[in-house]
Amino acid sequence: MTKPSTLRSALGQMSVRLVLQQIGLALLVFLLYALWLHVPDASAFDVIGSAVLGLMVIAVAGGGEFAIALPLAGRARTPGRLARGAVLLLVGAVLWFGWSTLLDHLRGPYHANDNLWAGYLNSRFPHQLRNVFSYRHILLWLGWMWAILGWIGTGLIAIFAFTGTASAQPLRAMAHALRSVTYWVAVVVGGMAASAITSALIGWTPGHGLRVEMLSLVLRLIATILVDAVVVCLLLAILGACVRRTNEARAAYSIPAGTPDASQPRTVDIP
Repeated sequence: MTKPSTLRSALGQMSVRLVLQQIGLALLVFLLYALWLHVPDASAFDVIGSAVLGLMVIAVAGGGEFAIALPLAGRARTPGRLARGAVLLLVGAVLWFGWSTLLDHLRGPYHANDNLWAGYLNSRFPHQLRNVFSYRHILLWLGWMWAILGWIGTGLIAIFAFTGTASAQPLRAMAHALRSVTYWVAVVVGGMAASAITSALIGWTPGHGLRVEMLSLVLRLIATILVDAVVVCLLLAILGACVRRTNEARAAYSIPAGTPDASQPRTVDIP
């Protein structure tokens, strides 16, 4: 039998329930995070309570995310896997913060390095090409480059956390995901499209009075949440498809060639 493509297998896992679960988890984590920000730190008891609540937010975010993601990889939800997912998500958040900080450092304060590079590169092109390779165009392309690098780093961290939690062979599953063109196209194109749509929806205002603007804000927030949730669920489904293929390949190689299938009797009655 011909195995379905990674994208087709991932799309088969997509459902309204999956998207709603992702939205519900995001809202729960947001509420817990808002509550955590309001915890005072005036005494040692408050500091301890703040630390406990912070750990609770991390546990809910990591455990909840992998409670959603593990079935996509064909794995059962167990306390051990959920706890490991929470820890790996915390490690991934630290790595993502470090990667983002490094990119911001390379761009310079207020993207000053981008402005310098745009001016320098524009000056190096011949006069007849400077309309195409103008200062504004080069500055825009540099912004795209940094955004792509940011999403590539995010994709690598997601592979590390997902395969480390959901796969019986994390290294093989990680290699499979790294080689998946479908996954990287979804990461870069989906991530940048979601960012552009989110920015456009949040930044747009109708300007027809307070009532219309409030209604527009609610509708735009709902649309933004739906778009972002669909992109996240698609990436999780693609990673789940990569992990399932790795697990299926492992199961196939574990049965010696020439032996009967597990569903067939190994002995027959003597006539």
